[in-house]
Amino acid sequence: MSDIEVVKAVEQAQKPEGDTITLSTGVVLRGKQVPPLILVKILAAFPRPKIPVWISPTMGREMENPSDPDYIERVNAWKTESSNVMLNALILLGTELVSIPKKMAGPDGKDWQEEYEILGIPMTPENKNWRYLTWITFKAAPAIEDLNLIKEVVGRLSGIPEAKVEAAEQFPGSK
Repeated sequence: MSDIEVVKAVEQAQKPEGDTITLSTGVVLRGKQVPPLILVKILAAFPRPKIPVWISPTMGREMENPSDPDYIERVNAWKTESSNVMLNALILLGTELVSIPKKMAGPDGKDWQEEYEILGIPMTPENKNWRYLTWITFKAAPAIEDLNLIKEVVGRLSGIPEAKVEAAEQFPGSK
């Protein structure tokens, strides 16, 4: 065994078990810990909508109306947005690229960026973090199972119970 092989074996043995994420496309990521407090701060930037109130003539006071259709719609939109923000944070802060299949363009490839541009979605291709995050969600992890695997591994490495990753509204400060 050469010195290089020994060093690689030692480095591999020192890595936490289960930190490799192999996506359905063959892309391999390494999961890493994300400080839970930064996730709380990110979610706190997206507060839950306030429950509307109305004056009850029979009670003579303000009453909350959580059944208001507009409120229900805003809560559903908030849940979607906060879940997306959480997933983006886990991908951006909690993964790093290990390998890409030979015939697949990476985050700096122009082909996928041109394809993305045709969709008319706002782009920031000069930003390497935007390219990485968008490439992961657009090309590298096309299946919901890929995204769930990222959430599971990065959440575990970060010490966040899976229920908290799945239900972002349970984080303190996000209500």
